[in-house]
Amino acid sequence: CRRRGLEQAGPPPHIVLALCSLAASPLTTMAPAEKKQKIAEEKGKDVEMKEDEKPKEAETPKVPEPPKELETDAAPWKLKNTDPVAFLTADTTLNTLTSANGILMSLNEGAMQHFMAGARANVGISKGRYLFEVKIIEHVSTPDTPGAVKSKLALKVGFSTAGSSLILGSADSFCFDADGFALHNTKRTPTGGRITRDSVVGLLLNLDKDSPNFNTMSLFKDGQRATQPLPLPEELQGKMLFPHVCFKGMSLFTNFGPTPTAPLPFKCNMIQEAAKA
Repeated sequence: CRRRGLEQAGPPPHIVLALCSLAASPLTTMAPAEKKQKIAEEKGKDVEMKEDEKPKEAETPKVPEPPKELETDAAPWKLKNTDPVAFLTADTTLNTLTSANGILMSLNEGAMQHFMAGARANVGISKGRYLFEVKIIEHVSTPDTPGAVKSKLALKVGFSTAGSSLILGSADSFCFDADGFALHNTKRTPTGGRITRDSVVGLLLNLDKDSPNFNTMSLFKDGQRATQPLPLPEELQGKMLFPHVCFKGMSLFTNFGPTPTAPLPFKCNMIQEAAKA
């Protein structure tokens, strides 16, 4: 009886057979491999999601192309030369010093360095398209009285009518200043065309009725366009206009032609050639 009880205490033979079959089943042997594959797939998805979440590099904005140049080559003049273009004493301020080679200077002693010097050329134009050049060749340093306000450098280049103020900026003139502004009747408009030392500045006045830039003024720097054509104020349209410069704390070189120091992208007659007409 005891032996039978011990034998009956164990699991029945059919249960033992079922357990052995389950242990040998392919489902139990493949479970770890499937689990590893599932984990790998989940990791792959996480990597893909992280890559998708990465911020895309910002595209570099395209620089807009400058407007097409509408100025064209000018026809050569065949007329004989007349008197050279120059700054006459009657059309300059008292503190302006002129020379035959186009150099302009100003008096700087006795507090004169605080005053603007102005000079208007003796030849004006009322039609056609013409250029003249200005270059800052020297910044003048003057000894100031201790505690006194130092004089600020200044330059204005433009055109004016005959008999206008010798200091540019009135209603009878239109000009650019060294700080990158256009100036008329005391109103300043930003243009971005700054004027610096040793740069050749070309001022182009277009009064050609057949040109798309008729009644405009443009600034060029070292032969390249520094501003787009600006329309002339109504007060100046139809009038004779003269080259004009104002400066303080510097010396200038002016060139009226016939050959430009810094040629433009197109052929253009200079003020000296306007004197031949």
